[in-house]
Amino acid sequence: MASTDKSTYTQGYHRTVTAAHARRTAAVDAAFVLPHLTPSSRILDIGCGPGTITIGFGAYVPQGSVTGIDLAEEVLAQAREQLSTHDPAPTNVTFEAGNVLAGLQYADASFDAVFTNQVLLHIPDPVAALREMRRVCKPGGFVACREGDYPFRYYPFLPGLQIFSKYLYEMVHGVSTGLEFPSNAPHPEGTRTGSLVHVWGREAGFEPRLMTKKGAAVVAATEEERRAFAEPMIGRLEVGGTGDRFRERGASKEDVELVVSDLRKWIEDVDGWYCLVNAEVIMRK
Repeated sequence: MASTDKSTYTQGYHRTVTAAHARRTAAVDAAFVLPHLTPSSRILDIGCGPGTITIGFGAYVPQGSVTGIDLAEEVLAQAREQLSTHDPAPTNVTFEAGNVLAGLQYADASFDAVFTNQVLLHIPDPVAALREMRRVCKPGGFVACREGDYPFRYYPFLPGLQIFSKYLYEMVHGVSTGLEFPSNAPHPEGTRTGSLVHVWGREAGFEPRLMTKKGAAVVAATEEERRAFAEPMIGRLEVGGTGDRFRERGASKEDVELVVSDLRKWIEDVDGWYCLVNAEVIMRK
């Protein structure tokens, strides 16, 4: 998702980007939401991307419905393709274009659950977005947000991974930084998005006493896990447009080549790992 003025997602929708997103599932990435659903729940998945979480929700609400929205028809086409090839294909899942900052097309109190995963960090006004999510949420329902508390933690933090972290941050947040992440970056462009979700929720009108705030770490420690993380990133850099976006922000050709080389070294390093802490916040209306 993006602002009303910017209809593009800065990482783009090349399949090397969305392939990593398509690995996400409701069972894993929305596990904190599932106990709060009923068979008849109506769910809105905002920033659904290629739709794998959205589709997964369908099995948990057999008498309900799931609507996935995103900005670009390019990624919605990928989501619909995922739906058409899913076996069995749920009949209660649909995908539509929508922009939460421009105002959602749905009436007040339309959904039992509104869900986002790694979306608020891409929205320039997360409080306004959450306020709109609250509007379409039914009384007694909830808005659930899963957000990474960036940056990633790596071992070993090779020079190429430092360059990767710097330019990925600048590409996503639109601000410049050195190789070290700023500890006092301004709201809402701070690196600690996950730590701010409940704050933004309070500012959007949710009662703190009706919030559940938890966290879960995602770790890549085996070669298979490192490969699953790094190979899509290499694809983005080489053919998915991310290398071009890094160079637009000042990276040299040699910098991008070093990122690719060090990602490959990191995959093969028996001690290599990364960790990302995700905040998982449920806000009741």
